Amino acid sequence: MRAASLLLLLLPVLAACVSSGPDLTAEQEYQLARTYLQLANGYMQRGQFEVAQQNLERALDLRPGDPDANNMMALLQWRLNELDAAERYFRRALRADETNAEAQNNYGAFLCERGRVEEAVRRFERALADPLYERRAAASENAGLCLFRAGQGERAEPFFREALRHEPRRPASLLHMAKISFATGRLMSARAFIERYFAAAPDTPEALLLAARIERALGNKDQEASYAVRLRGKFPTSPEAEALRAAQGGPG
Repeated sequence: MRAASLLLLLLPVLAACVSSGPDLTAEQEYQLARTYLQLANGYMQRGQFEVAQQNLERALDLRPGDPDANNMMALLQWRLNELDAAERYFRRALRADETNAEAQNNYGAFLCERGRVEEAVRRFERALADPLYERRAAASENAGLCLFRAGQGERAEPFFREALRHEPRRPASLLHMAKISFATGRLMSARAFIERYFAAAPDTPEALLLAARIERALGNKDQEASYAVRLRGKFPTSPEAEALRAAQGGPG
């Protein structure tokens, strides 16, 4: 999981320049910090990381404990592969506001990428504890992906199901539920999830190979062949197409 997929919701980019004055009221200080934060977010979306950092530093000069500014700075440092700095800013964000669900979710993704699975899951669960958090499906899916990639499919399954309860067409959750169902011998469930996946997302080599394997296990040769044709036709040089050819014992 990369930070690019876990950035907080987009904020509008401001076109105007901003400047600070010596005698700001608390409200003016707050509004100016938010303006710098919005500018930084816009620059981050455009890949202008140096200017984004300058604006985040200005926001943090005005409000060092602002959880949103610290969270965004953490995401920027993560993007720049400054991992120690990223963790420091995530911790500052959460010291300022332990209930900040977006920071909890982002920090969980960061920890998962670094192999700290149990810490990551605790962060995702704290994000999910906020019933008003708008990205509960994303946090649930992140927890599921973290556990699945750590070889803990059984623990991952409830998180994928929760993600799909909030957003029934999330491709990654559908695909991983198909994988888990197939691995545990629930073939009809696996078929249902992979069909839902294809209704929600474009074909991928991984999904087509899984679908072919599910149909083979069900003894449905016609449907297996249909998926095989799609895989070989759309992705002829993919490792999945090669795996299919090997499994079928021929050049395909």
